[in-house]
Amino acid sequence: MLEIEEIFEQQPSCDDRNESPSMATSLEMLPPELQAHILRQCNSLLTLYSLLRASPRLYQVFLDQKDLILSHVVYNPFHPGVTNSAWILAKASQIPQPHDDIRVWEFLRTLRHETAVVKHRMPVRMIIPLSRFAATVQWFVNDYKRHSISFLAHFVPQLDLQQDERILYSDLSDIELARIQCALFRFETFHYLFMEPVDAKIPTCRSYAAFKYLDLYESDELEEIACIRDYIIRRLWGVFESIENDTFTESLRGPLRQLGRDFDDRFDWFALAMKSNFLLFMEHIMTRGLSFVQKVLQSEGLERARLVISHSVPRRNYISAALQGENFRDGNSWYVPSEFDEGSYEEGDYVFIEDSLDWYSQGFLWANRNRYPLDQARPALKGLRDWGYVFWEKWRLEASGVLDKE
Repeated sequence: MLEIEEIFEQQPSCDDRNESPSMATSLEMLPPELQAHILRQCNSLLTLYSLLRASPRLYQVFLDQKDLILSHVVYNPFHPGVTNSAWILAKASQIPQPHDDIRVWEFLRTLRHETAVVKHRMPVRMIIPLSRFAATVQWFVNDYKRHSISFLAHFVPQLDLQQDERILYSDLSDIELARIQCALFRFETFHYLFMEPVDAKIPTCRSYAAFKYLDLYESDELEEIACIRDYIIRRLWGVFESIENDTFTESLRGPLRQLGRDFDDRFDWFALAMKSNFLLFMEHIMTRGLSFVQKVLQSEGLERARLVISHSVPRRNYISAALQGENFRDGNSWYVPSEFDEGSYEEGDYVFIEDSLDWYSQGFLWANRNRYPLDQARPALKGLRDWGYVFWEKWRLEASGVLDKE
């Protein structure tokens, strides 16, 4: 399989073309400005690579405008309204791992001044992680829609919902797609900022920094992140249950039991007492990033058990606690590096992270119609988050039948 770095390091070979000579000739005869425009319209690096293989002339045009063309190509799979969130994720991916607390606070401080500017040109070192994340985003968008919309079917008997399934299960609108992509970007940025080594102790300053990062978003945006968290936990519960069920399979029973015993010197992963830690294990798995979560969800059998059990670390629920504004304190005070104390966040110097989706969703307004100020990640809204109420447009909500209910 072609590695992304090849597009930066290899010159396409003229002898390796798979397009016809007439196609290559017609492309080479176009003006350079039009050739560059064609290259900028590619929706993946693999498509771009194929075009560069078709023509040495296109490759020369690419070299002349490399950063600009690659920036367009890496943004193309995403809705234009999520450009800022994509830029923030790409920037966060450049923080060296494992990173210290000073780097995280520096990122948060500079972030407030940069997010009002839309970035159209991105360095190659930032393009690579963002391009790799594009396929992960697409997988999660499809998986999220399938599981969240289907979840509404469970309420039909209890609530007597009158649903129009043809509309309810229709394709995502641009706004719905943008909202889900934004939430995935923000969730993944949290991973880059606060991921810890498996054997590391959790610094309390990271917990406060996590709260400050989420504090950059407005209530409905935080609720979108909470929807992604709840969806992943729901999917991981299915994985955990499948692993337990696999112990009844003759061929897997022995190896799985051995994995469980090797999990900890004192406890067996399959012991009944360990179930109380499952949510904490899931919180830690989420900190490993969406690519790792996707790998867990797509794996099977013994491989899936190895991935889950080896990452079953009882971390404090970072993202859940940060979403709810819970206090993580060391003694009686927050730990914040002195150069990033509260004085660094002066009134008037603070901005929300802005994308081109500066309106509340109809679902969020419906759920909070009698509440002010609007609260985020309220436990009472979990039932609504399970079907992604905050992402859907009004016409889909009407087709679901929920708007007719209190």
